[in-house]
Amino acid sequence: MRVLARLWVAIVVFLALALYLIPAPVQAQATLPQWYELRTQKFAILYADGDLAHAEKYAAFVDEVYDEITSIFGHAVPTPVTLRLYPTRHAYDAANPLAASVQGIIAHADFRRNEVVVILDQTTGQSPEEIKNNVRHELTHIVLAELSANRLNVGFHEGIAQYVERPSPELERKVAALRQALERDALLPWSALDDRDQIYGSPQVGYPQTLSIVAFLVERYSFVKLREFVTVSARSSGYRSALERTYGVPATDLERMWREWLPSYLEGGFRHNALTKYDLTPIKALIADGRYAEAKRELELAIPWLRNTQQSDVLAQAQELLAQSETGLYAEDLARQAHAALEANDYATAAHLARRALDAYVALDNRSRIETLAAYAAIADRGLRATRLLEQATALASDWRTFADARTVADQAASEFLSLGNQDSAARALALRAEIDRVQSLAGVVLLLVGLAGIVVGFTRRLVVREAEVW
Repeated sequence: MRVLARLWVAIVVFLALALYLIPAPVQAQATLPQWYELRTQKFAILYADGDLAHAEKYAAFVDEVYDEITSIFGHAVPTPVTLRLYPTRHAYDAANPLAASVQGIIAHADFRRNEVVVILDQTTGQSPEEIKNNVRHELTHIVLAELSANRLNVGFHEGIAQYVERPSPELERKVAALRQALERDALLPWSALDDRDQIYGSPQVGYPQTLSIVAFLVERYSFVKLREFVTVSARSSGYRSALERTYGVPATDLERMWREWLPSYLEGGFRHNALTKYDLTPIKALIADGRYAEAKRELELAIPWLRNTQQSDVLAQAQELLAQSETGLYAEDLARQAHAALEANDYATAAHLARRALDAYVALDNRSRIETLAAYAAIADRGLRATRLLEQATALASDWRTFADARTVADQAASEFLSLGNQDSAARALALRAEIDRVQSLAGVVLLLVGLAGIVVGFTRRLVVREAEVW
């Protein structure tokens, strides 16, 4: 009995120990939310029990953010995008154990799952605009990953995602931290842009610095060039290669230029953002230089973006510039056709096209092209004049009494055609002159023969008369 009693005690202890060591599935499951879904046109919002009000708040603006971000980059990611709202950091860490040791996580994106995550209890101190910025920022990561075939490095990922955010008090804090880093000579080298540990390991420097680098590239080269850099990254060996292929400048030179520019950014330039005040100056410069196709490409990206902002005055200017760029492309096409008509010696067509192109360039105040098209028109007018002279010479040559005038006019036509390089028409004018000379020569012979015949007839008649007198 004692043995049996001891056996039962051992069994009970073993079972108690086993129950203690084996994780309780009910307790583990309790840390993970039960998800409910709220759909919008572009998003599937997943929320935990009791968070419907939060989900509805996000539902009120997420579609607008989607349209804004996809317009900026001219690239629409698949819909619906999943927006997962974790109620607490504890629930988030339970689902993402590797993130438990990382401080300061508010939101993240997973482009492979087409998912944006926001941790609700981490947003309680944020303004409404900062809450929207969380979605802007993370959705931008998904767009950038698709455009770059997930080859864009962490530095530019974070810099661009911050750049598309709307102004908020957080921006001032970032600039203050960047100013302190500059004063301490603690800025990261651009080689750190590839290093996740350096960017995320010192976010107080990494985040504001990457933002400033993107702001520099946008201000100096335009947002369209920045987007081009993202797409070029998809087929480049690294960010340095992509930068040089896009901007035509080595990355080391760009880094030096950025350092020289940085003080102006810290002194207030950080407030100028393409989202809040799109700078049309580079596009105006493109149009002034006659680079109409480049201006049109940039404007076609900027205008849909501007429609999703509150920059109605800038939008109106952009639309006007787009009309100018299209006028410039129309003028260039007319100019090419006019040049081709001149090469084909089709002076009437060339004159018509040159004048239409000239009118367009006058409207654009493109002085260099005005001079070129005025020259085209002048050449076409000379060709038309030479053509009329040849026609006049041909008409005069039809009457032997105006042969002399015909020959003079044919000479003038031939001379004009030769100066224009129109060998065929010059040959026709010279052939007409030769024909006139031949006919004149033949007419001279005929007249000479007629004269001789007249002399003979007169002499014969005189002999006959004298013989009559003798008789």
